[in-house]
Amino acid sequence: MRVVLDTNVVVSAALIRGGNEDRLLRAWQRGAFDLVLSPPILAEIGRALLYEKLQKFRWMSEEEVISLLEILGQESLLVPGHLTVQVSRDPADDKFLAAAIEGRARTVVSGDKDLLAVNAYRGIRIVRPAVFLEILRRGKKLRL
Repeated sequence: MRVVLDTNVVVSAALIRGGNEDRLLRAWQRGAFDLVLSPPILAEIGRALLYEKLQKFRWMSEEEVISLLEILGQESLLVPGHLTVQVSRDPADDKFLAAAIEGRARTVVSGDKDLLAVNAYRGIRIVRPAVFLEILRRGKKLRL
């Protein structure tokens, strides 16, 4: 299953050890789903994770953040990021839907109210991290 994680999900994973977002990132690293990213998303994640004001709140060291960024870039499905869509109330959120379309992802996971308000677009569900964790749990049970 291909999934796009909003920047706020990845940043929250770095801020809250053991939270839903951290569990999602770990599930991806274990192969529970394929992560779809684009260069604009990856750049935004890098800027946010290295943002000076967040450094004191992160549980990750700077080296761990850089390692995470490298892993994200190498192990995700990186789409070109050329597609433009105009869907969200916040145009900055449209890159997540564009990446989902380019990467044929069925789900965008986000905590962003503007993106969540879209709910679904062109067959792509937009869900909160807790909802996606439940989807993963149910899928695991179905495979047993």
